[in-house]
Amino acid sequence: MRKLGIITYYWPPAGGPGVQRWLKLSKCLARHGVELYIVTVDADKATYPLIDKGLLDDVHENIHVTRTTTSEKFSAYKKVTGTKQVPFSGFSGEEMNVPFVQKIARFIRGNFFVPDARKGWNVHAYTAAAKLIQEHDIQHWVTTSPPHSSQMIGRRLQKNLGIHWTADFRDPWTDIYYYRKFYPLAITRWFERKLEHSVFSACDTLISVSPSWSKLYLSKGATSDKVHTITNGFDIEDFSSILPERPELFTITYAGTLAAQYPVSDFVKALNALGFPVKLRIIGSWDASSRMKLESVSTQVDLEFISYVPKKDLNAYLVNSHLMLFLLPEVDSASGHVPGKLFDYLGGGNPILGLGPVEGDAAKIIGKAQAGHVFSYGDTDGIVNFISKMHDTGAPKTASNKTALYERNQQAKQVLNAIFGSD
Repeated sequence: MRKLGIITYYWPPAGGPGVQRWLKLSKCLARHGVELYIVTVDADKATYPLIDKGLLDDVHENIHVTRTTTSEKFSAYKKVTGTKQVPFSGFSGEEMNVPFVQKIARFIRGNFFVPDARKGWNVHAYTAAAKLIQEHDIQHWVTTSPPHSSQMIGRRLQKNLGIHWTADFRDPWTDIYYYRKFYPLAITRWFERKLEHSVFSACDTLISVSPSWSKLYLSKGATSDKVHTITNGFDIEDFSSILPERPELFTITYAGTLAAQYPVSDFVKALNALGFPVKLRIIGSWDASSRMKLESVSTQVDLEFISYVPKKDLNAYLVNSHLMLFLLPEVDSASGHVPGKLFDYLGGGNPILGLGPVEGDAAKIIGKAQAGHVFSYGDTDGIVNFISKMHDTGAPKTASNKTALYERNQQAKQVLNAIFGSD
């Protein structure tokens, strides 16, 4: 039996997108006969922005989970900022005008806790993984990030114990669009890029979630023989039991993060130019600036904001909509940005309206699945025409045979080939 260890900070009852990838893949891998060992953090001591206890039901019964203590510094961050909330990625939960004390806190996080404030977990995770290797002879390990400090655990295990190490990157490291919002000094950027390069060059296998980011990693030290592109995906079981019940009012749903770099204003202009009423539902987290822009919609738009909901409830919202809104941040790296929510949209089966690079990786996936259309930022006429067409035609569902490639079970086979293929 093949054995695989996975080191992941995010694991149920953690909620949000960070936990989905390896939770779902591990379930499918277990069904393929892989014996899995998960090393994660004790949920009572972790700093999770979101909790979703319902995800515990997705942990396969044959998966061995080891939870460790941690030594993190987020308590100091909370004291400095005066907030009780663990920060969301992309700063989506922050106010429009960032207070000075919060800027100081960002600077401290970006320059004194490199690569991130969760690095205090590393020593505990390493000890647990080393013990499992000794007791069960697990020679293949995956480290998934962010937090990118987790990659250092894999590097140390490989160096000291000779294991086969796969580094999985759900997001870029120093090239993530909000990296500069931590105000890193020149010496910090140099040091962090050095850490990044050490991972790209040393790992035995590197898994990327988009073709563009695979090319990025190749330019930063990885070699073509080790890089595999395996996108995120969806679990067909999440949607198979949901009975579609679309509301009477034409409903557009956005799920995920909204931050300052997202082109909300362009979409609002299009909504205000429509000749019929619609409902716009925003589910997840948002910054004050994005909310203010959305609230400038005309009275014919029924606007609803819903904070994070458990994945099971989110799936029902996705299915019971007419149109899914997909926004990519207006940044240089947007062409390679393929967030997990895109695949949940595909699983939900409703057509997708995207704003972002029309030749980007996400646009190609949507086009290949015949699941909707992506428009350039500011293409108000194109957006209006597309929404109107979907309204008039009843927003026909996407054919399931077009999206089957992105089911988690298919991707688990790709993971097996990437990690064990050369054995």
